[in-house]
Amino acid sequence: MWRFKPFMHKEPTGLEGRSIDIGNLKIHVKNAIAEGGFSCVYLARDAVHVSKQYALKHIICNDEEMLELVMKEISVMKLLRGHPNVVTLHAHTFLDMGRTKEALLVMEFCDKSLVNVLESRGAGFFDEKQALAIFRDVCNAVFAMHSQSPPIAHRDLKAENLLLGSDGLWKLCDFGSISTNHKRFERPEEMGIEEDNIRKHTTPAYRAPEMWDLFRRELINEKVDIWALGCLLFRICYFKSAFDGESKLQILNGNYRIPELPKYSSFITDLIRDMLQSSPDDRPDITQVWFRVNEQLPVGLQKSLPDRQPEMNSAEKHEGISRPANKSPAGPRRSPPPPPTSVGESARNSTQLSNTSKAGGSGGQLGAFWSTQHADNSLVEENTIPKFDDEPAGHYTEKLDGIRLEIHPIPKNSAPAKEENAQTHATRRNSHGKSHKPEDGPSKDFEISFFPKDTDHGTEKPKASKSQSATGFQDEAFNSFVAEFDTKRLSMGASNNKSGKEEALKAEVERLKEQLKQANLEKGEITSKFEKLSAICRSQRQELQELKQTLAARTPSPNKDASRNQTSPGNLPSANPLVFSISNLCANLTTV
Repeated sequence: MWRFKPFMHKEPTGLEGRSIDIGNLKIHVKNAIAEGGFSCVYLARDAVHVSKQYALKHIICNDEEMLELVMKEISVMKLLRGHPNVVTLHAHTFLDMGRTKEALLVMEFCDKSLVNVLESRGAGFFDEKQALAIFRDVCNAVFAMHSQSPPIAHRDLKAENLLLGSDGLWKLCDFGSISTNHKRFERPEEMGIEEDNIRKHTTPAYRAPEMWDLFRRELINEKVDIWALGCLLFRICYFKSAFDGESKLQILNGNYRIPELPKYSSFITDLIRDMLQSSPDDRPDITQVWFRVNEQLPVGLQKSLPDRQPEMNSAEKHEGISRPANKSPAGPRRSPPPPPTSVGESARNSTQLSNTSKAGGSGGQLGAFWSTQHADNSLVEENTIPKFDDEPAGHYTEKLDGIRLEIHPIPKNSAPAKEENAQTHATRRNSHGKSHKPEDGPSKDFEISFFPKDTDHGTEKPKASKSQSATGFQDEAFNSFVAEFDTKRLSMGASNNKSGKEEALKAEVERLKEQLKQANLEKGEITSKFEKLSAICRSQRQELQELKQTLAARTPSPNKDASRNQTSPGNLPSANPLVFSISNLCANLTTV
């Protein structure tokens, strides 16, 4: 029997009045400020610095699924720690209570939510600048989540999860519904699991159409947050929801009405319309939304880029992620071939070659090679000879040991005689035995000359000698290697990629064939069952018609005498079997 205690004092429940050590913090729990199904949020004070206040979130994890969701929430809050528009997580811990586990999260305390602010204003609507300033704070937080790899979808953006911080900025909280499982659900069992997750962890009034109807088979990704942002901007501007969350058909068709008052510019209504597109492919991404909102704010409130958490920025600086705007094209990454020079002159020649490529380079095969992305790589290895990643560099050094590569800057105001002399030194024999001269234009500022190792700069060797023929052969080998290097490697890479794609397509075709075969077998089974049931129904109907005709034939005529119409007790059983068989037949038809 239950005992009712009307006059007893209310006993404290949960964690109220307790002092708890969580991480490096010692806090004293005050009163509860919010409650949910399996969680409660308390106001807490720092036991050392009494002026500091925290929000303590107490979550009861009854199963592994709930524990996994809490771990996700903690990981995302740690990832976004330091972002100005995300509630800060100061410390957390887990308590093992036997059958269940309890999580304690110490977070930044925010006094008001957006719902409290909207309710307190009554009919005092925001002007356009105020509404866009609030909305950009939300977009800042969503941008930080969507810029992760893979993108993190919040999935529960709503006015209740926006809090006003002590610094005057709006902050996003409650990351218990986040998801990185961006996919198109095809199988019924997957749809059932996802529908259950959507029902438990999302709010109907902010739920995107593709989450209401998985049979549309549209990709469910971070674009669900864009739909929720459209609903949120509608709520900020008009103090009511665009959809009531009960009419599924209204949300699937994107049917909503813009109120006549308050009157906002076409920018607001167009932005809401773009974000509330029924198809996720037609909605803008968070980058487009952020820049559109930022451009409409006053110049003093505009920002150059969305805010990001300090940890991400410092990590990028530490890892050297600041890349140039013009990235090198995708292709096989190779170091440049070793220039035909001695080890002592490698650093000077590599620096001169990089300068040549920056100034325009030479028009020949060697200058064209060194003016590509390999020239930038050579600056990193200043005092070493560049090497290939798949072949030893000594192989080419032995071949070209007798050749020295030199680059001479040509003064612009030099005399014609000196220019002739310089061009004479620049002239060399190519693989066909013809002389080759540098082209006119930017390449006149530098020249590339090949000399045997044992010759001086200003002297010439006799034309016919064994050493010169060997040098010419080595020169020819080097030039042919340089000319064919990129095309050969790129063609090999292209052929490998093509063969890989063909194999993948063949595997996909085989998989589709198997699925078609299985579908045909299932169709045949269903067709055979239908034909059997149809035959049974036809035979039963025919038998029923025959019984009805027999019964009608045995029924006495109304014109006969009354004495014949009266049946004796002995005649009643003769008609009963016929009636009994008809009733049984009707029952069989009903069962079929």
